[in-house]
Formats: sequence, structure tokens, C-alpha cells
Amino acid sequence: MATKIQLIVCDFGGVICTFDYRIFCERLAPRVGRTAEEIHAQVFGDSLQQEFERGRLSALSYHRRVMDRLGGTVPYDEFFPMYGNIFTEIPATCAMLEGLRPRYPLYLLSDTNEIHFGYVLQTVGVLQHFREFVVSYQLGLLKPDPRIYREVPRRSGLPAAACVFIDDRAANVEGAIQAGMHGIRFESPAQCTAALAALGVAAP
Repeated sequence: MATKIQLIVCDFGGVICTFDYRIFCERLAPRVGRTAEEIHAQVFGDSLQQEFERGRLSALSYHRRVMDRLGGTVPYDEFFPMYGNIFTEIPATCAMLEGLRPRYPLYLLSDTNEIHFGYVLQTVGVLQHFREFVVSYQLGLLKPDPRIYREVPRRSGLPAAACVFIDDRAANVEGAIQAGMHGIRFESPAQCTAALAALGVAAP
């Protein structure tokens, strides 16, 4: 007999919110005398962002690295919202999760960094309903590393087969499946709701 789904595990970017690094680049451009394209290449063109999301750089260290690369002097308290505010909520996803939360605990499992996570905790209301946050920079792990998925059963006390993971990237969904979870590749809120229903998870 199949294990009943007891826990919803959700990615953030591309599922709860869309995001665009170029929003940050366009904001920063006039402050450092560079084009948005130059900033994007300098900041996101190598491993710097990945190192930040692995937690190998603190928020302050990342800010210093970016300013050093660009020859800028933007203070951290201005940099934080400039870099953090690149997300747009997907209302139908938020409504779906709001509907599920009375019957299913919600966990976030996301590759993110100290600034982005700090910013969205302050600004994205649906996150107040999540019980646990499994985030890359705190663990030093990025999806689809098997160890990041193992955090979910470790923290919840549930078997992996009782968890369903939702992500917009196929490789990340496959990683969850390999770890024993159910997986849904997110394409739209309506498609995701239907996929959850096929697993016996019915949103009201």
C-alpha cells in the first residue's frame, strides 16, 4: 500500500515567486557607473553567486566582493533591498499553499543566500505558514545533492515516501525522487494542483 502524503515540500524561486537578477543589475547600474549587462557579467558570470548560496560567503562578505569587482561604494543597508527585492509572488501558488496548510505542514527547500532569504522572510507573507526552512546557505549544500533532501525526513520524523517535493527544475525533482520522495515538476499553479490531486492531496 502506498504511503499517504503527509508533508508538502516546496522550492521558492520559480514556484512561489518569479525572480530576475537583472532587476538588481538595473538598480545598481547608475550607482556604480556600469551598464546592467556589465554588472550581470561581473556578478553572475562565474561561481560567486553559487559560493554565496553555499554559505561560503556571509552577506557582508558578498557585498564587499561585489563592490570590489565593480569599484562601487554602495553601503550595505542600501545594497540589501537593492539586491533582495527581485522577486514577484505568484498569487495562485500562494493561494494553493494557503489552502493546503490547515491539513499539511509546509517545508521550504531552496537554494538561496543570506540576503535573499532574509528579504523574502520579511516580504512574502505565505512563508509565515512554513514550519521548516531547509536552505542551501545554512547547510552548505545545493540541490540536487542527496544530503539536502535527507534533511526533510530528518527534521520531520516522517519517511521520505510521505513527502512530496515541488520544484520548477527537472534535475531537482529527480534528486528528490532519488531520495525517496514524490516529486512534481512545477509548470503552473493549476498543473501543480492537478499533480498533487493525483497523489491524493486535494486543495480546497
